[in-house]
Amino acid sequence: MNKRRCSIPLLFFICFLPVFLQGQNYTNIKGETIEETSGSGFSIYTNPHEAAVFIDGARHGFTPASFDNIPPGAYSITLCKDGYKDYSINVIVPDNGHIIISVEMRREFGNIWVTVHREEGSPESLPFNPLLMPGNIDVISVKDSPSGEISAFLNLPAGYNRIAVRAFGWEDASESVMITEYDTSYYIDIFMKPAKFNLGKASQNRRRFNPKNPGNLGAAEYRFEVSAPGSGTIAVIDKNEDVVYKTQLNDFTSWHQSTAWNGRDSDGGLLPQGLYTVIITASGLPEFSGKEPEILHITLETEIDYSINIFPLSLLSGISGLLFTPLPHVLPAESFQIETAILPGSFYKDSFLSSLPLEMGLRASPLNRLEISANVNFIPRFNNSAGAGVTGAVKFNILNGAYFPLALAAGAWWAWHGENGASPFGMGSGGGICLPLSLELNNFSITFSSGTIWRGLNEPAPLLLLSGGVFYRNNWLNAGISMRSEFNFNEGQDSVTFHSGMEGRFYPPPSNLFFSAQAGMWKQGSYAGGWGGFGFGVIY
Repeated sequence: MNKRRCSIPLLFFICFLPVFLQGQNYTNIKGETIEETSGSGFSIYTNPHEAAVFIDGARHGFTPASFDNIPPGAYSITLCKDGYKDYSINVIVPDNGHIIISVEMRREFGNIWVTVHREEGSPESLPFNPLLMPGNIDVISVKDSPSGEISAFLNLPAGYNRIAVRAFGWEDASESVMITEYDTSYYIDIFMKPAKFNLGKASQNRRRFNPKNPGNLGAAEYRFEVSAPGSGTIAVIDKNEDVVYKTQLNDFTSWHQSTAWNGRDSDGGLLPQGLYTVIITASGLPEFSGKEPEILHITLETEIDYSINIFPLSLLSGISGLLFTPLPHVLPAESFQIETAILPGSFYKDSFLSSLPLEMGLRASPLNRLEISANVNFIPRFNNSAGAGVTGAVKFNILNGAYFPLALAAGAWWAWHGENGASPFGMGSGGGICLPLSLELNNFSITFSSGTIWRGLNEPAPLLLLSGGVFYRNNWLNAGISMRSEFNFNEGQDSVTFHSGMEGRFYPPPSNLFFSAQAGMWKQGSYAGGWGGFGFGVIY
């Protein structure tokens, strides 16, 4: 019974697979082609599909269509589809051959004049700059009048078309029209009414932020929309219902508006940590509405949190931190970092500058205290060989150093690389865990991390990882030194591998783009070498 149930959908799939494939290939048809293959009869494909097929004047379904049992001879074929020109062709079906006809249908187009007017009685002082909505409209020419009205000569596909118009401060307007091929005598008028002032669609890029972070990483941006010209203010109110910050917004000249608050009061002083109410107040202009405008409000809630720190870290090992030791710091929720670096040098069993490692990494925090990261490395060699690998990691912050000067996290990672594709900066293929701990001293972090990595059955004993470093950061720069030792207790393996490096990252305001430079040395058994390079990235 189970075999029969499985065979029925399989048979159905096999029977209808050719039809499915035919329906998928029609978009690749360009122009017109006729091919002959083995078989009998003929097939017709069109772009777009579902064109009606007429054979010697009689209708025979829609494309894609196949007529394998039709007898040899001459046939007159016509293809018809609404909005497209009819296509006709005469074909001769041979005794021992199958004809494949592929046709790109040609659209029919017609022309129309459209004039956009102000509604009678509308205020002349209200700016009028109507725009035809994008889509399949081909604007041949536009004539502007001194009052701002426009007349446009449009080239449109045959059939029904909806012509829409937008203008800031005016209600959207549209008209539907039936277009026939070569129709150049058709005219329509569209009248627009002044829009009522509305305020809405408010959002903020960060609900929680730290004003001490650099540039726009230390500010909240508020976005909202208005429907007409007007003005407004933004006010910030603390938990005591006192207005601690207020400023006038720029006059509204478009639908989309934005403003930012950097967590400071009206005198520029830093405000204390806590929740704040942000009120955006706006109204239209009386000269456009002819009456006293209605005052509208939008209320948002924003939190200042000085424990949040956003700064770039190295991703070369696959887990964020210094070059050779993970750090317990994580990004706040909804933040991310992308980084790429080129790092030439001499690496294990490779001669100096025989390869050019390229590393690309990503870190992001879907939840507070939880960070995920990934690294992809590509190692092209000048002997025409190459290698590649990938690492994924997760890190959970246990202590963030906000209340006493200790930060602690737990991390885990998994790595894979192909032959000769191990990252010079990672820990090699396998899975591992780590516990980074740091002492937080103002702008310095003194960190130490212990961990293990297991590389599979070929090396049954896990490797012991010990690493440490010093990390410095300020508002636009961070730098550090780090080192890592790997102790391999498996028989026949080099006992200790040692890495050390120094790095710096420069992220000037507005601080979304940063630049990095790094260099280091390594030793594994009797091999040793050094490297250096640079990179750049984006942090948000």
